[in-house]
Amino acid sequence: MTVQLSALAAAMWWLVLPQLRGSAGSLHLLARLDSPWLPVALVAELGSLAAYTFATRTMLSRAVRPAYPKIVCADLSSIALGHCVPDGGAAGTALAWRILVDEGVPAGDAAFTKVAQGIASAVALYGLLVAALVGGGLVSGFTRWSFPLIGLAGTLVTAVAGLTMAVRHPQVRAVADRALRHLPRYGAGLADKATSFYGEHLEVPVRTAGREPRRLLSVAGWSAINWSLDATALWTSLQACGAHVGLDGLAVAFGIACFGIWLPVTPSGLGLSEGLMIPALVATGSPRVAVALGILTWRAIAYWMPIPIGAAAYAAHRVGRRRHHRRLADAAAVRALRPAIDLPRFTDVAAA
Repeated sequence: MTVQLSALAAAMWWLVLPQLRGSAGSLHLLARLDSPWLPVALVAELGSLAAYTFATRTMLSRAVRPAYPKIVCADLSSIALGHCVPDGGAAGTALAWRILVDEGVPAGDAAFTKVAQGIASAVALYGLLVAALVGGGLVSGFTRWSFPLIGLAGTLVTAVAGLTMAVRHPQVRAVADRALRHLPRYGAGLADKATSFYGEHLEVPVRTAGREPRRLLSVAGWSAINWSLDATALWTSLQACGAHVGLDGLAVAFGIACFGIWLPVTPSGLGLSEGLMIPALVATGSPRVAVALGILTWRAIAYWMPIPIGAAAYAAHRVGRRRHHRRLADAAAVRALRPAIDLPRFTDVAAA
């Protein structure tokens, strides 16, 4: 934790503050923004969160799917936790899995749902990024940021495709198992644990999902809507502050933000993303002050707003669980007292 806090402080000092030096005197304008674009940004971000929960709901099979409000609690809680700790994606996924299991979803189905949703979300994001970068570049010209992001997105799509093949095809899993066993010291143990985990928790859900490709496509569609609305919130935040960017600039900035989010250095890439997004957008010709204010506005909406919302969702989940346990305890007490209550009745009947 100390190393990660130091990395956050270094990112803010070396990356963010130099970008804000020319606009520090304008930061007070954030409190007085009244652009009509700002409500649009808020609605887009809330829509993005809703699309994420619909993706989870779609991924869960109807036989084990809990009520939609419970899925909302799981997803919003996981997003909030992911925004509070470095490498929050793993911690948030674990929390969502725990809440889904608490709500009656089998552990294997919950694990497969979050893994498959993560894969579909990554494919949707990288596909959208590549399309936006290539399309924007062809229309208005490529920048020095475009080609590295296109290459990185293409590489990650290939990696995700390989992971998907490894999960679905026994031959690929066998190759991966042999590769793990050749690792020094811990390779054999790691391969045994991976095989055991797959056999116990993932094999049946993977086979079930493989027979329902339309459900996977639907999850990818909801994931694409999630990312598109998040990017819309970024664009409208920039518009609200007077930074007018095109599709290529938006794709570059959003791609940098997403790659920064998945670096396990600071929570959701805090400090890293802003420090790289600002110069990338300034390079497209947008004013530095407007860009800085727009990105900080978007971060306030997309990063900070889900934290209290997720905290409230987790509190609602905990209250619901306590009420559920109380009802179970009351029902058990009634069942325990029922023989003593019913005994005189049977005795009376026998005497009559």
